[in-house]
Amino acid sequence: MKKQIKEIPSILFLMISFGVAIRVMTGGKEEVPLHWNVRGEIDSWGDTWTIVLLPVIALALYGLLTLLQRRPQWYNYPCKITDKAGAYKLMSGMIGHIKNLVMLLFLYITLSVAQIIELSTCVLLLIALAIPFIIIVMSKKFERFS
Repeated sequence: MKKQIKEIPSILFLMISFGVAIRVMTGGKEEVPLHWNVRGEIDSWGDTWTIVLLPVIALALYGLLTLLQRRPQWYNYPCKITDKAGAYKLMSGMIGHIKNLVMLLFLYITLSVAQIIELSTCVLLLIALAIPFIIIVMSKKFERFS
């Protein structure tokens, strides 16, 4: 039961992304922004259907990360592991956190493309840099399993 509860944020972010994409496609917009410069100004536009690519890519990443989360023996651990059960549990948790952040990142980008929120480079970097931060912090914890 606890594992299913931890999946709720990722699934919720993914469902909102699809909902926003469908709303934009059926809303009558002819173009959506595709690219922003460093100052956050839109400098490229594209067809409305391109917004669907973001949730589709997010769904593919969700599937891959879920598969990895369920197969901790496939990981490349930073040290030789003696307590496999503990290391596998820690790594599955880490992948779960990363999955939530990746889905949040795709939701943020989808909302920006739909022009519901304004794209902020600072927020984008904050979410993106949280992923390597989690990896670094969690990798330090693996030393106790060697």
